[in-house]
Amino acid sequence: MDPISAMATASAAFSALKKGFAIGRDIESMASDLSRWMGALSDLDQMEKEAKNPPIFKKLFAGQSIEQEAITAFANKQKAEQQRYELQQWISLTLGKSKWDELVRMEGQIRKRRKETLYLQRERRRKFVEIVAWIIFVGAGIAVLTTFVMLLKAHMAQAADQMTVCRKVKCEKLEDKKLVCIYKGQNNTIESQFFNLSEYIPNEYLCPYDPKARKEVTIQETLKAIRESQ
Repeated sequence: MDPISAMATASAAFSALKKGFAIGRDIESMASDLSRWMGALSDLDQMEKEAKNPPIFKKLFAGQSIEQEAITAFANKQKAEQQRYELQQWISLTLGKSKWDELVRMEGQIRKRRKETLYLQRERRRKFVEIVAWIIFVGAGIAVLTTFVMLLKAHMAQAADQMTVCRKVKCEKLEDKKLVCIYKGQNNTIESQFFNLSEYIPNEYLCPYDPKARKEVTIQETLKAIRESQ
């Protein structure tokens, strides 16, 4: 069920009705055309209601399409109302108002049957699609969140891997009554720490790991460079 097909069905049935009246056919012989026309008008009304209250996902991801559907539904309804007016005038003038009232009652029965069958099934399908869309949306959100947490943990683990245990190798007194202690860790990572003579000097601590440390640098060279800098 789509607006273009429904409008085309209504227009074709309406043209057949006009031709039938023009050649003097009675209402009963045009029952099939009347039924098609009334069913198409009922479908157009239903589609206008759906266009005014689209599913939430359609609002989020197809905003422009919704506006176009609403405009199309409104235009189709105007055409259908014009057809209804012309048919009402023709029947009321030629067959009497009671005949038109009888057709209106028949149209009400057609609309009721379509609402209880076709439109109900359509609504159930729409709700099913919406539930599936929500499941996919929530599942995607959980997947994104899980990926983010895993990447965060991996980053934290990598940061932890960038630290190494540096152990005290040698301490030397400097001229300003301070001590410089050399600590050595993995991959020849060398760190120097300065202490006052009265301070506690730890035997080891976590120091930044240097994967590009120069293998040829010795403790003696490091102490020599510190003394020269003093």
